[in-house]
Amino acid sequence: MPNRFSRRELLAASAGLTAGMAAGLAVPHVVIAKSDGWGDLVGRLVYDGSPPERKKLKVDKDVDCCGKFDIRDESLMVGPDQGLANVYIYVRTRKVEISPELAESVPKQVVLDNRDCIFKPHCMAIWYPRQEYLIINSDPIAQNVAFSPLADTPANIILAPVKEGQDDPNTRATWRFNRAQIVPVPIACNYHPWESAFVLPRENPYVAITAMDGTFHIAKLPVGKLEFQVWQERVGYLDTPQWPKGRFELAIQPGVNDLGTIRIPAARFERK
Repeated sequence: MPNRFSRRELLAASAGLTAGMAAGLAVPHVVIAKSDGWGDLVGRLVYDGSPPERKKLKVDKDVDCCGKFDIRDESLMVGPDQGLANVYIYVRTRKVEISPELAESVPKQVVLDNRDCIFKPHCMAIWYPRQEYLIINSDPIAQNVAFSPLADTPANIILAPVKEGQDDPNTRATWRFNRAQIVPVPIACNYHPWESAFVLPRENPYVAITAMDGTFHIAKLPVGKLEFQVWQERVGYLDTPQWPKGRFELAIQPGVNDLGTIRIPAARFERK
């Protein structure tokens, strides 16, 4: 599943590379690794413009608890250095070979937390044959988690409020997905309409979600040509002139395949 790396870590991993490739316009630079069977894909997405102020959301339920938090729109997250966060980059190719090392090291669970009256994290991915979804409530109020994957069982989970000094099993639940999804699944709370999140169940672990500095890292991809999908919640498929329908093909080579810095015009995210 996706690992979040700091920009410093990515730069260290990509030492000796020349960054700055325009989106999809050149072959990525490669560092040859010891193993020739797998390659990593890294890069950075940047919001090219002045980001709009994040709108403060209306909090009108359980105000005694939730009203004390500064809850804002998370549909467009831009970091201090213009990094574009919460963008999914994932392998679209079917029946892709999976690194045995990844298969052995993948965590058993992916965690969604109801904390401070929002879902944390806002964007997640899950390798559905291998991982289960652990949903917990960390707030002193009841919470609801609802989602409807395409052609899969819908969920409508009620979680009890946390009581100080008590370990109540009703404050958590586990869920298993039964099939992969082509796009992230929206998550809602029927009690608190401002709460939202996304989860992407896939049949492999090759999914990344950009961090607040815009960086992403997909580790141990099989060497060879693969098709990738790029998705962001405000616009869906993040298509550009070089990425029609948010898709691109890449011949993964051994080592670190670096897409460099990819600038996405601000106009792409304007609401109509």
